[in-house]
Amino acid sequence: MTRRTFTAIFLALVLLCACYGLYPRIRLESANSKVAIVSDYREITALAKNSGLDVDEAIAVLKSNGLTGLMVSELIGDSIMHGVGHAEIKAAGDNPNSTEGTIITIKPFSDHKILLNEWLRLRFGLSDDKRGPILLTMPSNMIRNSGIIPDIDGLEAAKKAGLKLYYRPAPSPGHLSDKAALMLRKVHEEYHVDVFTPSGEYVSGYPDVSALANTAIELGIPLAKVEFSKQVGASQLDAKISPYLLSLHSVTNEEMTSRRLSRPALRDRMIRAAVERSVRLLLYRTAPMNTASFKFSDYAEEVRLLAEALRSHGFTLSWPETVYAEYKLSPNIFAALAMSAMMMFCVYSCLVRMGVKSSRKLAGIFGGLGVVLAVMMLKVAIVARIAGALAAPMIAVEASLLAMDEARSRRIIPAFLFLITGGLALASFFSVTDFMLRLRTFSGVKLTLMLPPVLVLLHDLKTRVHPESLIEFLSRPPLWGEVMLYGALLGAIGFAVLRSDNVADISQFETTMRESLEHLLIARPRTREVLVGYPSLLLWGFLVRNGYFARYREIFRVGAVLGFSSVINSFCHFHTPMMLILLREFNGLWTGLLAGLVIVCVIKFIVIPVLRLIRPVIS
Repeated sequence: MTRRTFTAIFLALVLLCACYGLYPRIRLESANSKVAIVSDYREITALAKNSGLDVDEAIAVLKSNGLTGLMVSELIGDSIMHGVGHAEIKAAGDNPNSTEGTIITIKPFSDHKILLNEWLRLRFGLSDDKRGPILLTMPSNMIRNSGIIPDIDGLEAAKKAGLKLYYRPAPSPGHLSDKAALMLRKVHEEYHVDVFTPSGEYVSGYPDVSALANTAIELGIPLAKVEFSKQVGASQLDAKISPYLLSLHSVTNEEMTSRRLSRPALRDRMIRAAVERSVRLLLYRTAPMNTASFKFSDYAEEVRLLAEALRSHGFTLSWPETVYAEYKLSPNIFAALAMSAMMMFCVYSCLVRMGVKSSRKLAGIFGGLGVVLAVMMLKVAIVARIAGALAAPMIAVEASLLAMDEARSRRIIPAFLFLITGGLALASFFSVTDFMLRLRTFSGVKLTLMLPPVLVLLHDLKTRVHPESLIEFLSRPPLWGEVMLYGALLGAIGFAVLRSDNVADISQFETTMRESLEHLLIARPRTREVLVGYPSLLLWGFLVRNGYFARYREIFRVGAVLGFSSVINSFCHFHTPMMLILLREFNGLWTGLLAGLVIVCVIKFIVIPVLRLIRPVIS
């Protein structure tokens, strides 16, 4: 049996194991098609008022346009001091910092005076049954950011409109850390909370978030897990309530203002969150501070367009379910065997490339080690994390070297298939609940961008793919051309590492380009693949075949590795639907090869002839 035949059979078996391991994830993704658009009640109120509309009428219009839920928050002291809600706050003395305390009163016109008085006393742990004002022993400045009383206008509006309720309990004042959980229970009993997220800079009760978590689990209220949240204690609360989580994407008014997000860009961000990151709750805000030029009719039309766009992507406009509680995902032996087999194959192949003699005995040893590693990955969590962190860059390196074994484009497709198989093997093992809900992060993302270029460079110096050895390279004076090229390379690697998350800043030009590609191709290929990886691979092959620039060709080999590393990283985004990842990588392949072909043609038919006119090309 030839090595090529053995490799093909081996990859086919790995692919079968990986697909079997991925089946539960594919089944979950197909069932997770419901998306809800949510709006902030107080933002709608302000917008409707500015447009001369009744709030209930405005909500009814939004509901007909696709609005599914209403976000209602517990009112904090600062909001009440500015006249929001049915309560009033004033200092017991003339000074707001007076040690005499703070008086909180329910306004006499309130239709819910009895209920609000009861809630107010429960919120502050008062046992008396009086209906009048309450006196707190703390100054009013100390409760500005603390929860006082639920926004009952919003609760009534959601109930009247038949919208799902997204409730946000605020931090508790002082030592009353369990009162936010008590209020969550009371609001649920009266109005039925469909999902909740604590508001404020920290989760009420932090570092002990058990009160909110236990109450939510007991009442069956899921937690809305806010993407990229910086709230103190949010990760602890997520972990305690998991898997009863619903992912939520929101853009704050501050972010919209600082990044100057246009309304179409904001809508595209919402769509991208649902399509690419499996986010199922979209909190769609109005314009910051309800600017005069932004009217309710504009917002209503935007909600309609967002709903239509979501439906066009195959989503159902309905309240999502906690599918991770129903479809519990855990690693299985087939997934573990697929990933460990790919890792052992890459190590074995690396040794052979570096001069170790290939033999059946050596292959058998690595096969046995693969089985042992697979069992250990299932039993010991730290082994699984380390193996995954190392397997991803090793797969990228092996695929890169496979593609560049010869300076011929026919090696690209086998290398691409090897890369896809390795990515599926990784995804099959790590497609478990904690990773897909982003409660845990994959350890190898940044390592996969940094390590492969270094390993390929060392390989090329060792095996003399580069015309010099490592010792020769280090012992001679540097060439200015090399200094500039490798400086650019290090900068590119550093830039790629810094940009390897979802919240990195990007230019307006790149934003526009990304949006155009998404509309055209559905799954936008990654920039590193289209503009760096595949073009570098084709350009390297062209230079080798023609004997050009021997000292500088290494930069293009490393550029190709960066592209292949990007491919394997796509499979490590476990929250992205698998079919979308595969489509994205296919689009990256053909668009990257097309871009590379254009660059090669420009160099062959324009740049080289011009250089020949100036001076002979130096090989």
